[in-house]
Amino acid sequence: MGSESGTIAPTGTGVTMPPAPVTPPKAAPVGSGVSGTDNEVSATASVGSVSVEVGASQTISITFTSADGLSLTGFSVYGSLGTLPADWSAPSNLTCASVGPGSGCVLTLTYAPTAIETGTLTLDCVYVDNAGLPRTPGACLTLSYASTAANNVIASLSPTGEVDAAIGGSKQSVTVTFTTDDGNAATALSVTNLAALPAGWSSTAAALSCAVVSTGSGCELPLVFSPTAASNGTLTLNYSYVDGSGAARSGALNIPYATTTNDTVVASVSPTGEVNAADMGGAQSVAVTFTTEDGSTAAALSVLTGLTKLPPGWSSSANTFNCASVSTGNGCQLQLTFAPTALSAGTLTLSYEYNGAGGMPNFGVLNIPYAATTNDNVIGTAAPSGQVTAMLGAPGQPISVTFTTDDGRLATALQVTSGLSALPAGWSAGAGAFSCSVVSSGTTCQLMLTYAPTGVDNGTLYLGYVYVNNAGESKSGSVGIPYQTTTNDNVVGTANPTMLAAVTGSSNPVAVTFTTDDGNVASGLSADLSTLPLGWTAPASSFACASVSVGSTCQVTLTYAPTAAANSTLAFGFSYVNSAGTAKTGTVSIPYSSAP
Repeated sequence: MGSESGTIAPTGTGVTMPPAPVTPPKAAPVGSGVSGTDNEVSATASVGSVSVEVGASQTISITFTSADGLSLTGFSVYGSLGTLPADWSAPSNLTCASVGPGSGCVLTLTYAPTAIETGTLTLDCVYVDNAGLPRTPGACLTLSYASTAANNVIASLSPTGEVDAAIGGSKQSVTVTFTTDDGNAATALSVTNLAALPAGWSSTAAALSCAVVSTGSGCELPLVFSPTAASNGTLTLNYSYVDGSGAARSGALNIPYATTTNDTVVASVSPTGEVNAADMGGAQSVAVTFTTEDGSTAAALSVLTGLTKLPPGWSSSANTFNCASVSTGNGCQLQLTFAPTALSAGTLTLSYEYNGAGGMPNFGVLNIPYAATTNDNVIGTAAPSGQVTAMLGAPGQPISVTFTTDDGRLATALQVTSGLSALPAGWSAGAGAFSCSVVSSGTTCQLMLTYAPTGVDNGTLYLGYVYVNNAGESKSGSVGIPYQTTTNDNVVGTANPTMLAAVTGSSNPVAVTFTTDDGNVASGLSADLSTLPLGWTAPASSFACASVSVGSTCQVTLTYAPTAAANSTLAFGFSYVNSAGTAKTGTVSIPYSSAP
């Protein structure tokens, strides 16, 4: 680069030089920190986070204003509008000639989910600030979103059909199991009328409430029918709950019942309700006990279901099962084992025959619902991934930690055990505690954090949590989030010697070392050395360093070999990306002279 007029004191000399021709510095790039009003754009969404039921839609408006009230110009949302996440729609572009307070620069988005999902929407923008500088801050808005399911809670009875019991005889136990029709979780289930059961009916629980209801969640109501007088009718159980979309719902189950005076054989299962065992290694023993309703004796009981052809995962202690007589407490009991080797669910149906006390043949059926569970794990995933970087003094960096299960099946009772009110310096959470009643791949269990450093720092934030997995086991886990502080630093080029007085015909090396003014790492430094003044040479026409920090690792040596008298200043420019990711430029100036 040829010599031009002007004076720039060399870096680090503390010496005022006499006027000499220099090359003026280039215009400051975006984010360079040039003095003036470099105001920023502010994006405000009409909602804090988006949660929409599958099959429905929601419109979200994003209002853009200037953060300090001074007008911005040439505003545009770019790039991200063409690559929105699935189920999001928006205009192909948004431009606003001017943005200020109440400027009416608004972007309208629509979210219409077609499946259960979670994610984060990011919008990028560019504009010209009040100082006339183009700004490309990148992401000017991030918005969390999730879809939910409008599911139904179904109540089923075991054993099925009419509930019969003999007057003054043995009790008939039944179990009402609550599940969801799509396997996704509903919450806050409550049975409302247990205090007013019909005569002869009772429950071991004064009330029933389940925080979570899903497939195999164990939300069960035990009931007993033990009549003391002849009666028949229908027991109606009313229940309320909150579905997966957050809507309050209600339902009812009708249970027909009647008293009997015969010696009907009934089968009861222990444990009651749905039989669960962990896939690949878990096992659940099941006892089926046969008794008569009125305590009299039945005879020749035989299980008709082939015990050698049970559903996969089920086995029996014998190939057949028979009892010569059946009454109350006679020990007519069939032992089964459920040890699943694959994820499966269904109903085991046992048919049996017997002769009543009068010798009349009779039949019965027992249904045993079952499901394989998994010893799954809850995983915490931070977004953005990798090391979280925030610039000192800039607005905080939002970080979301999403908890899911590694197999998509249900886990419950997740709780972050790390104290969220005592996080490392610069970190904050929206609340002092965090918990989720349900965790799976289709649920929204997300912790929001903010990193806004107040000093130069780096480290790893560790969050510990506990939960109950799909097999009912208490487990724990942790997620680590590495972080560091960046600064809007500058690269400076220092010449050694800082000024040069040479004799014609001599050869004089000058080492130029590039370093950052705060010790943090800048990257992508490059300098054009193809147009040096007469007498100056460089090892190559250009010079580059992948990274710049402190020390002398980024250094180029120039040579001044004058052939005639001269008095001037060598000045060449360089560019780089600082530790905050901002593209910047600088200039190296070396005053020199030569004489015979």
